Amino acid sequence: MGIDHTNTDHASMRKSGQAIHDEGGEFGPAVKRTWDQLGPLVPYFGNPDSDEAARIFRRGQDGHPGFDDAYETLSEALRNLTESYKAIGDAVEAMSGNVKAGEWASMMDKNGYLKDLLEFAERKDEPIAVPSTPVRRD
Repeated sequence: MGIDHTNTDHASMRKSGQAIHDEGGEFGPAVKRTWDQLGPLVPYFGNPDSDEAARIFRRGQDGHPGFDDAYETLSEALRNLTESYKAIGDAVEAMSGNVKAGEWASMMDKNGYLKDLLEFAERKDEPIAVPSTPVRRD
């Protein structure tokens, strides 16, 4: 992966999350192509209903799994891995938003002027004093 882990600000985290999505987008189709090439070969591994060697190879023996079990386990693992890219990418992008919010909150705590400005902006409508003294023009 070409992800820069040295900088943990929200922008780099967002980019990292997007990179994970991109890599998952490449991983899934690559695995599917390979899987699609393997599938048609399975019948050539023998008929476990009529051939003892094929039965042992395909279904296993003495508590040891055979090819068919391994094939299904690998298929499930590849599906999970492909889905994990999306979940991990989403989580990293969400962390980016959390870091950004945390930076904003920290900046508010450290900068009294900014805090006062935000409190002023969030105030409810208040009556505004308007000068009532007439202005004379000379």
